[in-house]
Amino acid sequence: MTEHSLIQTLRRNLHAHVPPQDGADAAVLIAIFPGDEPEVLLTRRPAHMKSHAGEVAFPGGKREAGDASLVVTALRESHEEVALPADSVEILGALKLARAKSGIKVLPVVGLVRGEHELVGSPDEVESLFRVPLRFFFEQAPVRDHRINFRGIDLVVPCFRHQGYVIWGLTAYMLVEFMRQGFDHHIDYPWPPIMPGILVPEAR
Repeated sequence: MTEHSLIQTLRRNLHAHVPPQDGADAAVLIAIFPGDEPEVLLTRRPAHMKSHAGEVAFPGGKREAGDASLVVTALRESHEEVALPADSVEILGALKLARAKSGIKVLPVVGLVRGEHELVGSPDEVESLFRVPLRFFFEQAPVRDHRINFRGIDLVVPCFRHQGYVIWGLTAYMLVEFMRQGFDHHIDYPWPPIMPGILVPEAR
């Protein structure tokens, strides 16, 4: 697909998926940068964080009392974490709610970033930030070689590997759902049966 057709397909497929005002505890922004090679923005969390240390994630976080909507949460957190101006993001829609292994319900909000911006990660929440071409998720199947310890059990789980980054867990699940809902592109991403609660899609 060309850049124009990719974005047009994304607009069309997400048009009916209006982000709900509530129903989730947190929100993340799936920020798409258009151009000759459309890309999605991801971050890696610092090793010193108490939860999900060193993991790849989308900018986002828990909803605060002053947030008028989950979209506001996603935009506010993205500005705090990577200095992305909220007024540069055109909201295209949202994916289905997902539940993390902690039980928190998360809304993935999809936005198109206009203009060039000098993104800088907050040292408290971001070790590094990077972009992955959408083409990568069309062409590369996940590999099942990432080892984790889940409740004292050593497991091998599927992941995407891109330039030294390992994308797995809730972030990978959201990317798979994004490709499915946004582009009708199916990605086989099986989880071990012993981990039924780590990712649970929520019907809207």
